[in-house]
Amino acid sequence: MATDTKKIRAVERTLELVETIRDLEPVGVSDLARNVSVSKSTVHTHLATLTDAGYVIREDDEYRLSCTFLDIGSSVQERFELYRVGKRHVDELAHEADESSNLVIEEDGKGTCLYATNPRDSPDVYMSAGQQNHMHASATGKAILAHMPGPDVEALLERHGLPELTDQTISSRPALESELEGVRERGLAFDREETVNGLFCIAAPIVVDERAIGSISVSGPVSRLTAAPRKEQLCEAVEEIANVIELQFIFS
Repeated sequence: MATDTKKIRAVERTLELVETIRDLEPVGVSDLARNVSVSKSTVHTHLATLTDAGYVIREDDEYRLSCTFLDIGSSVQERFELYRVGKRHVDELAHEADESSNLVIEEDGKGTCLYATNPRDSPDVYMSAGQQNHMHASATGKAILAHMPGPDVEALLERHGLPELTDQTISSRPALESELEGVRERGLAFDREETVNGLFCIAAPIVVDERAIGSISVSGPVSRLTAAPRKEQLCEAVEEIANVIELQFIFS
């Protein structure tokens, strides 16, 4: 059966506007039109529809997303058993490590954050719920890739490639295969400034029935996470929390 690849341009435009409002809010019509490269009248039409539906709030002459998106996002999170089981353990890991901690799954070939928390009163948050990244570059992504069947990994790489995000990003298949073998051997994956310059991340897969259903991580500045004995302590903490989540799945 042929796959219908037709797209509705108006829907694409609306989604583009929603994402732009998210990035710039509060934002006015002129700035939206300029960023999305459409006329102000077109922006007005889409905003009127979104406002009437309760997805966008107008305050004076500026717009922001409404809390309706919180309701949608919470519903999506709660649908995942991994979120329901893992959330408190992510909080525990973040508190113990005093660093940002993330719970990540694979969705549509990308590493997708289910939950993230940061115990520090600082902007050191490198992922937020719903945010996606390239799996070949991130520690959380590599932790999952290492336990995926070979054909699935191949299909994912064919679709998304190996984009170089920094000078440290793995950009060849042989290098990635070697890296994933190392992940399987040591039970941990690392992001050595491969997604963001200055960022170091330690992740462990959450393996149930020989399949990585997700991964958990801590991340922070290279200077804080790589010095001994802190790195070894964090590796142990990440692996231990991943094991706890696995056991809860097995015996729940």
